[in-house]
Amino acid sequence: MILKVSRAGFLNGIRTVEKAIVENKVKPIISCTYMETRKNELFFCGTNLETTITTVVPCDDVIEEGRIVFQHQMVYEYVNELNDAEITLSFNENNLLIENEDSSSEFTLMNPDDYPKIPVDVDFDQNKENFSAKAKDLADILEKVKFSASVSSENIAINCVRVESEDNVIKFISTDTFRMTYIENALEAVNEPVSLSIPYSTVDSLVKLFRSNEDTEVKFYAIDGKIFFKLGVTLTISRMVDMSFPNYRQILDNGSYDKKLTIKNIDFSMLLRRVLIFVRNNQESRYGATLDFNGDEMLIEGANDLAKITETVKVAYEGEPIKIALNTKFILDFVQNLDKDDTIIMEMVNAGTSVRITSPAKKYIYIVMPLALKK
Repeated sequence: MILKVSRAGFLNGIRTVEKAIVENKVKPIISCTYMETRKNELFFCGTNLETTITTVVPCDDVIEEGRIVFQHQMVYEYVNELNDAEITLSFNENNLLIENEDSSSEFTLMNPDDYPKIPVDVDFDQNKENFSAKAKDLADILEKVKFSASVSSENIAINCVRVESEDNVIKFISTDTFRMTYIENALEAVNEPVSLSIPYSTVDSLVKLFRSNEDTEVKFYAIDGKIFFKLGVTLTISRMVDMSFPNYRQILDNGSYDKKLTIKNIDFSMLLRRVLIFVRNNQESRYGATLDFNGDEMLIEGANDLAKITETVKVAYEGEPIKIALNTKFILDFVQNLDKDDTIIMEMVNAGTSVRITSPAKKYIYIVMPLALKK
């Protein structure tokens, strides 16, 4: 391999695919970047076996074709410090040589034959995307829903974000069994129905990728048991979660809530942040605080081994008095995704059943289970 490529393009290729790469001590080659020449382009690939990201950058001159696998972190740091607009890459025995006008460097390579075979030969011209949207819009939605997904891979069925379509509406759902988030978004057209679960690690990589390309259109495909997100010349590939997602519709359809708090997000958020200072280190019930509703007042209390807080605030409340214990961090996780001027509605039944939090301006619903009240 001998080629000349722009320094900026080379760095962008690494920066793009590294969003799918995680450290793998069992199989170190998975922690590396794969690169090969394809006519007048450089093809980059990064994978953690569950999520794969590929991209291409143009080359100024391909003198000799080839493919390599390298540890990208040090290579990126070094090339990023160069001032040259163009660099020369060459493969010498087991080393990658990077040369510019003033210097040259060598980096040890791994055997490209040991790198996983990635199925990137799909003909997208022969497959209509299920739907498309701006990268920024998808990033916003995924960030608003992924926080309540289980981050543990022990339960694959909930270590994901569920995506379903109905007419031209796309629904996104996540849960860790203690809470559930639901959001829907209307699109101009959904060409093919969607009903699948995207692994959490893929969602995490997608948010980072979309944030770096917010104005680009994303095309979503579900083909032969795999999920594809096409973002210009960049492609993200993921497996589908093959375990059944919990029946979220049954939870959403619960219409028995008979107690309702209405409060401005900016007021509620500030109150919760103050309480969180006291309850985040509570050994008995971390993040737990009690909320006591009676008439037009809410009494909120929280404590740890060294300090406690008690606040009484005027609120708009409808229903019989109720005292309930909630995880304040869980509540903040949701309300911080709303605009500060949004109105929040919190609905309850009793101290032992789920709480529903919504914003009337958005089809964005959060269900959270209460904590056990202290006697």
